[in-house]
This record gives sequence, structure tokens and C-alpha cells, in this order.
Amino acid sequence: MKNLALVLIAIILGGLLSEGAFRMAGFKPRSININRFFVPGETSWSVPDPELGWINKPGTSRSIEEGAVQMTFWDTGRRATRADPTPPAGGVPVMIIGGSNAQSYGVTDEETFAYRLGQRYPQLSIENFGNGGYGTVQALMLAERAYKNFYRDIKPKLIVLAFDDAHIMRNVADQSWIFAISDSEGRYIAPPHYRQKNGALEFHPFQTIGFWPLETHSAALTVVHNVWLQSFAYNTKDQAVPVTREVIARTAAFAKAQGAMFAVAVLEDRTQATPALFQDAAFPHVDCSALGRSDPAHYFLGGNSHPNRLLHVHFTDCIGAWLDSDVLPKLESVK
Repeated sequence: MKNLALVLIAIILGGLLSEGAFRMAGFKPRSININRFFVPGETSWSVPDPELGWINKPGTSRSIEEGAVQMTFWDTGRRATRADPTPPAGGVPVMIIGGSNAQSYGVTDEETFAYRLGQRYPQLSIENFGNGGYGTVQALMLAERAYKNFYRDIKPKLIVLAFDDAHIMRNVADQSWIFAISDSEGRYIAPPHYRQKNGALEFHPFQTIGFWPLETHSAALTVVHNVWLQSFAYNTKDQAVPVTREVIARTAAFAKAQGAMFAVAVLEDRTQATPALFQDAAFPHVDCSALGRSDPAHYFLGGNSHPNRLLHVHFTDCIGAWLDSDVLPKLESVK
């Protein structure tokens, strides 16, 4: 018993000394940073989802970015693309999937590129399933769900993936994304994602990353947990490009299996990583990211956030020209 007591005292003293050393070095215990997007209220556009992690909340939400505009969301994770949520009769169904740039966070319904495209092409019935924070994995999962729950009778003839270079890291839940997103209780979360294992993709479901015991009181535990997450558990950046390439291929295969045409519109590419992804693609694709990259102060809300009204006008023109030249002429041949 005496030896056990001495061991316990040594452990406690060692822990106190290490804690003091970490704090003297400037480290602090875990701070609880609650994600405003996920807290119920006027500015929350999302609700929890056990499979996807989160999904657009039906109703209206006010943006927390420049302009504080009202945004309208319908059922099944759709952003408003017209005045009436009921699909227009006779229109060719078009599904848009993607993240917050597809969702068009921060601009009014009428200013979004999807709404504008609906006005430009009245023969199309455009549904925007873009959801903030999504990567390609979640976008595909939502598309599969929408086919079952929304497109019961009339299936889309065209699926457009609105792609951003940020999706590359999200698709593998790299630590750079894990440390940038938290839930309504301030815990880190890992979206559903894929990793490479033994030459194949392995699916990882949505996961909440809880605090370690006493982590919010200990700088030492916080540092150790951070090292574990950054260097081991979610250090997946080396897999990001090949995984993303395969997920996009699976999205294209899903569209083909459903009798739909698949196409990709790049909305943001600050790292210029997307040309390598799509240079040999068998499906139509267009890069509409140049203006946002060359002049972010003019085209992004607050100069460095989501696309503003002017950039959505550009998206509309860029995607519209592409639809006219490369996509719409081929829709008639889709079986």
C-alpha cells in the first residue's frame, strides 16, 4: 500500500508539473467554441441529421455575414429556386448538389445562381440541394436520399455537382477541416467520409468527437488530444485527392445508373487544385472560379467569405453559357 501511494503521489506531482509547464509555455485548456450555424435560432439554417451530420432546416434563416439577408429553405434540404416549392409541371428536372457555395449562403433567394438559372431556363425544373459545410461525400449521400424521398415519380435528367476545392479535404475529414467545425456544444465533428484502406475506399460515418475527461480544465490534455487528432486520427490529407477523384466517379456512376446526365461546375478553387481532378473527365465540366480567385475583395461577402450577388451573376452567366454549349444539347440523348 505504501508503494502504491508513492506511485500515485508521483503521478499526481508529475501531472501537476507538466500542466504548469504547458501553461507557462502559453498553452490553455480546451475552450468550448460553439458553432453558431448549429445553435437553434434565427441564424441557424441547419438541423442535426444522424447520417449526414446536418441538413438544411425548412423555413427561413438569417445570414450572419455581410447584409444579414433572409434565406429560404424547403423540405429535403432544398434552397428556394422559385416562389413556389412545388416543382413546375412539365419542366426537365435538374438537381444541383454541393456545399455552401451551391447552397448560396449569404445572398437572397432571388440572387442565387440556381434561382437565376431557373428564370433563364423556364424549361428546366431546378432543385438546389446545396448544403453548407458539405463535401462531395455528403452531397452524394443527399442525392441518393432525394431520389428516394423527393424524386418519387419523375427523376432528374441532369445532376450538377457544384464543386469547391475545400471539398477535397472534407471528403477525407482531414484535421484541417475537423478543427474548423464544431457542433452546438462546441465538440469537434467528423462528417461522413472515405479513407483508403488496402487499395479500396472505406466509409466512415458521421461522428462527434467528444472532449477527453478534464480536457476543458487541462492544457496538457488539450495538447495531447490535439496531437492525436492532428497527427494520427485525422491526418488524412495525403489521401484527399485520390479519394475525391473516386467519390466524384461514384457520383457520376450514380447519375448514370439513374438515367441522368452528370456534370460538374467548379465554383471556387482558391488553391487551383481542380484542373488535375477534371482534366481527363468523361463528363462535362466547367470552371467558373476565376473571378472569385483574382478579385476576392470585390466578389466575396466581407471580402473573404461566401460569394456575393456579383459573383452569383457571374456564376449564372458562366454556367448558362456552358449549359447552352455543352450540356443542354446532350440532354435529349440521355436515356
